Amino acid sequence: MKKIEFVLPSNYNQQRFLADARWINEGKLPTVILVHGFKGFKDWGAFNLIADTFAQQGYCCIKLNFHSDGTTLDMPYEVVDHTAFGNNNFSKELDDLGVLIDWLHHESCPLSCVDTNALYLLGHSRGGGVSLLKTAEDQRIKKVATLASIPRVDSFSEEVMQQWKSEGVIHVVNGRTQEELPLFYQAVEDFNANKGRLSIGENISKVATPILLIHGDQDETVPVQSLDMLKAFQPNAETVVIEGASHTFGSKHPWTEENLPEHLQVAINKVLEHFGK
Repeated sequence: MKKIEFVLPSNYNQQRFLADARWINEGKLPTVILVHGFKGFKDWGAFNLIADTFAQQGYCCIKLNFHSDGTTLDMPYEVVDHTAFGNNNFSKELDDLGVLIDWLHHESCPLSCVDTNALYLLGHSRGGGVSLLKTAEDQRIKKVATLASIPRVDSFSEEVMQQWKSEGVIHVVNGRTQEELPLFYQAVEDFNANKGRLSIGENISKVATPILLIHGDQDETVPVQSLDMLKAFQPNAETVVIEGASHTFGSKHPWTEENLPEHLQVAINKVLEHFGK
């Protein structure tokens, strides 16, 4: 298996972000970009095994960290930069993903294995929402699949929003490390300034790109009813509910097993079917 890691410049204050690619077959290959979720990173949990699975099935698979997801170039495997994390927003993640896609299409890109006419997105949770939004705004994405995707960006209660605006920050707990991570009010301001771009429902309702939405019926973080909301936005989307599956489909960080957890393997098999059509 061939693997390379690379650094790309974001559009924000000369910040950079890390990505990697892996593949086995020669020639131009359909290419999957994996998009991680909230409090995650490109090597979270079983993401490397997922990437290996795609490579073994004849794809080039690319994973990326976002420049403001709290990871750094020196510490890509943990959320260590709390200021960056607090200043992250959906626009920044969409823009980083756009930088990567632009680079894949540029003549200077060394990844000769990438078939830019067969470019697909697979996003988990928040990354699912980002993947759907990017698909809606970029016709170069030919197919998209999501795992436990959020159905909307503005999901906070009115009480939380009032506190957030008053104090300028709210905190979320990283369940794995028990650290309190800040979310600065700029994320709300960014959404208010970019509602047209960041409305998942409004945007995917106009998409003709093939969409696969996968959810677990035991999702403790993004309830399975979210799948119904997404399906209502885009009735042509294919949906799969995996019985007994949690938000991470049985994965956790770190994932030290040699194989994918059962529910995640079922989900990836469905994604492979979708991308292979």
